[in-house]
Amino acid sequence: MHKTIILALVLLVSLLPACKKQKALEKPGNKETKIGTVDLSFSPSATVYGVDLTFKVKFEDIGQGNKAVDEYGIVYLAWISNLSNKIPVKGTGTLVLFTDTPAAGKTIEKKVTLTYEQFNDANYRAFVKLKDGTYIYGEVKYFGVS
Repeated sequence: MHKTIILALVLLVSLLPACKKQKALEKPGNKETKIGTVDLSFSPSATVYGVDLTFKVKFEDIGQGNKAVDEYGIVYLAWISNLSNKIPVKGTGTLVLFTDTPAAGKTIEKKVTLTYEQFNDANYRAFVKLKDGTYIYGEVKYFGVS
């Protein structure tokens, strides 16, 4: 009985330094990148038969190293009838790339003019491509002109 307790205590004590090392590796800068989709704003375009759009994204956290942002923006699928199960992703949707430097807690905007043939009845969402090649997406939003 005493041997079991002593063995358990020795094992527990030997694990404490490993736990401390892991905590030491957890720095405030080791955050995962998180991006959110913000509702776009729009107005009829004076230059084309279409719409002037302001896409908006918001970073909650910015990763570092190979989890840092490589590129980001909006991906959309046009000509769908409503907010459906048609989810825009890279490869199936159209990308609108942003060029501003990403910053946590800041809403970043990109203004574009698109024709109705390019962007109408569309699902859209924010995306970020990390340096390691993985993609992270924000929530899907729907845009339709009535």
